[in-house]
Amino acid sequence: MTVTLLSGGAVEVNPVMAALIYKSSGLFAGLKMAMTGIGVTLMVFLARYRFLRVFRVELVLYAILVGYIGLLGYEYWLMHALFDMTGL
Repeated sequence: MTVTLLSGGAVEVNPVMAALIYKSSGLFAGLKMAMTGIGVTLMVFLARYRFLRVFRVELVLYAILVGYIGLLGYEYWLMHALFDMTGL
């Protein structure tokens, strides 16, 4: 979705990912999937532990899931607005 939005005129706001997307879209996609996969896997393995002895990692994982679903919804909304503007 990010690559589709960028091709339609959107701007990547993450400076690290912005540097990668303009060098190689394959590297960008691979790194984005790897970072997400490693992060989720690590949190699943640590789900029973506590973060800073305060929050259970399981709850942090759910919070990140909700945030990620929100991000996907926002990107979907942006794509819908982009396609409405361009008539695609």
